[in-house]
Amino acid sequence: MPFSSPSGKGILSGHADGSIIRYFFDDEGSGDTQGKISTHPSPPYALAFSQNAIVAAGCDKRIIAYGRDGRSFQHFDYSREDDEHEITVAVCSPSGQNVVLGSFDKLRVLNWSPRRQMWEEPKLKEIHNLYTVTALAWKKDGSRVIAGTLCGGLEMFDCCLKRTLYKNKFEITHVGVSQAIVKNLSNNTKVMLKSHYGYEIDEVRIMGRDRYLVAHTSDTLLLGDMLSSRLSEVPWQGSGTEKYYFDNENVCMIFNAGELALIEYGANEVLGCVRTEFMNPHLIR
Repeated sequence: MPFSSPSGKGILSGHADGSIIRYFFDDEGSGDTQGKISTHPSPPYALAFSQNAIVAAGCDKRIIAYGRDGRSFQHFDYSREDDEHEITVAVCSPSGQNVVLGSFDKLRVLNWSPRRQMWEEPKLKEIHNLYTVTALAWKKDGSRVIAGTLCGGLEMFDCCLKRTLYKNKFEITHVGVSQAIVKNLSNNTKVMLKSHYGYEIDEVRIMGRDRYLVAHTSDTLLLGDMLSSRLSEVPWQGSGTEKYYFDNENVCMIFNAGELALIEYGANEVLGCVRTEFMNPHLIR
């Protein structure tokens, strides 16, 4: 059975001899090789093609993470646990930074930590009488996981790392470290805020007459116009004292330490940057 990458431009296949084969329709400039990349200790019928690694598991009750070069760099061994069964299926989140693996009465979650560059495992989800999980699917926006079971059951789970209420008008749901859903409670419209570089999103703010999104990561700035759904992510090393001006519907003006930057909504690069000690948004057309 093939397992696609988060971008949909590559697939993995696992084989009875333990071989893991990788194919690309487009390697997106990564330079990764195609063909056999590794041999898993058991038939890897639970495979996940994440943004940063390949996660494989099978009947030996072990989960192994392989890097892009096919070398293993992290192991999770449950073979000595008496109540553990074979791992039957895995699915990767749309962001490529979370993996859910199903076994008998259990769902295990692995979350990628960009800062530590490794997988972290929170407390497992154990559901008595769930029986063997045979299929897993993740909703496109990352907010739900569906599990199918051997006995014909269909279970739906809410996926959320953190959920906050902003100004009693917006619900911000962090479905991954680099992905958040902002929902307007008045009209139920949603905007997906995502770091395309996989960086962890810090606090999300809604500014400019409750229309514009502002969020920081360690190396980038995310901006968004919720009315037009135009989102931007640009390299940014700010001081935390930036002043934002949203008078123009197409361009955000950011003033910081004597420097003015212009960022067009929907563009992933800074439109222009000038040095100035005087800032007046009405002088820009």
